[in-house]
Amino acid sequence: MLNMTCPVYSLTPCQSQAGDQTRGGAQNAYMRRLLFVAPVLACVTLAGCTGGATSSGARPTGSATSPAARPASPAARPTGPAGSAGNPQVFSCAEESFLAGPVPKMPEPGDLTVGPLVIIDGNKVANADPAGWGDQGSYKIPFFVPRGTTVTVTIDPPARGRVMIDNPYALHGVTAATYRPCANVTGFFAQGFAFTNGQIRGCVPLEVRVAGQARVQRVTLSLFAGSCAA
Repeated sequence: MLNMTCPVYSLTPCQSQAGDQTRGGAQNAYMRRLLFVAPVLACVTLAGCTGGATSSGARPTGSATSPAARPASPAARPTGPAGSAGNPQVFSCAEESFLAGPVPKMPEPGDLTVGPLVIIDGNKVANADPAGWGDQGSYKIPFFVPRGTTVTVTIDPPARGRVMIDNPYALHGVTAATYRPCANVTGFFAQGFAFTNGQIRGCVPLEVRVAGQARVQRVTLSLFAGSCAA
């Protein structure tokens, strides 16, 4: 079995001008702290690492035919630069972050779920104070993807180009990203969203695809903008 070194992150509580409400219990507090993540000079070796007045609910489009019932089709050839809609940036085990203690059961109240994808606090941020999640239009909103699942998230028009997925492992903000978590350990993807045009609030339409499924799900993430139209 191949061993790879994967990063460990220290977790610092988020401070808000309005005063953050902590989630009850020690496990809940862990996930709330994901909002501000700073790398430290430490690592562990992991066996098996591989390679509303809230946001509107997910809306499936297309058929939900199971993979076993569909003939295999060749993978689409990437088009465009890395991180574009036609060539999503890939984040895998080596780009995951891990808690010092056990990961609480996901999702939790205030999270936004789209199929297997959990956008941590994705519903909560709709009516929250932006100061609690970042500043200058750049906000820490981590993703949780269960082990054994691969998810691709793409920012849809009309927000495309005006807001980007902001991940520390990408050289710049990206429009689309594929998330492939570790096989044998549960982590999360420490990242967020950043506006590119100076705004601090907005509605961000997202397209979510799960590997092996024909169905496409769409959801609108409200970043401190109240209720967004579905």
